Amino acid sequence: MNREEIISWLLDSDPAIRWQVMRDLMDADEPLYTRERERLPKEGWAAKLLKLQDKDGLWNKSLYNGKWVSTTYTLYLLKLLGLPPLNSQALAGCDQLFRNGLYQSQEIRFSRNQDYQDLGVTGIVLSLCCFFGYHHEDIHGITGYLISQQSAEGNWLPDKSEASKTYAFETTLIILEALLQYQWRYLSSESELINAQVKGQEFLLRHNLYLDNGMPVKNKWTSLSFPPYWFYDVLTALDYFQMFHKNRDKRIQAGIDLILEKQNKQGTWNLGPRHPGKTYFDMEQAGRPGRWNTLRAMRVLKWSRL
Repeated sequence: MNREEIISWLLDSDPAIRWQVMRDLMDADEPLYTRERERLPKEGWAAKLLKLQDKDGLWNKSLYNGKWVSTTYTLYLLKLLGLPPLNSQALAGCDQLFRNGLYQSQEIRFSRNQDYQDLGVTGIVLSLCCFFGYHHEDIHGITGYLISQQSAEGNWLPDKSEASKTYAFETTLIILEALLQYQWRYLSSESELINAQVKGQEFLLRHNLYLDNGMPVKNKWTSLSFPPYWFYDVLTALDYFQMFHKNRDKRIQAGIDLILEKQNKQGTWNLGPRHPGKTYFDMEQAGRPGRWNTLRAMRVLKWSRL
């Protein structure tokens, strides 16, 4: 397919994809893609998820357990779909996460006795609250605490255990995205916030996003699954950098080359393996041409050529 045919194929889908195609690939005027985005609470995948919410604001009567059907990951998916901020149902879910997970005004902990630290979970909840416009005075304290936990190398680990080092890339990308959402929500230009993001980006770039001595740190980072959830992969990392809009460092080229290699004969990108876990529904079929990966790959490539 040529580009026009691919765009037409992408538009023949859910409004969650259509509005992002209009904004990111077609350079449509804001009122046009905003009108499409405003359809999300009423139709398609986002509307289906909203209908599954419990009256108390939870999904599946769970803050985090149950993974992809929990409140945390349902809100995460709604964020990826682009549900407009200040949606009342999303705010109710964020309130549940914040009120029930806040620990010492600096972290989110969902374990029964709040005895288990996971800075990645704190980052996810911070990102959700900032994206949807949920405000609580401790959001600033959480952001400051995450910044204080950055290592000298620029990365973040989920906790202080030796085993946590294997999740450095995953946690770092989650927290970088959360700090960006915080910066946008509060229009912050504080030097500590900016410097933490630069240091975190540098950590990823030193590894060309996924390499160690020329080989992938983890082979599954090249598989391009969607939704990524808390997992790390090259396309998700590149999509963060294009969202940041500032860093077109030459060290992303290895990641760009990988994305180009993954393009199929039709000019689209297949969906990678599904991350194990219960979902309310699957948006696409693994191993088949995927609109989400095609959209993400095309906007990354567009950004990389600017």
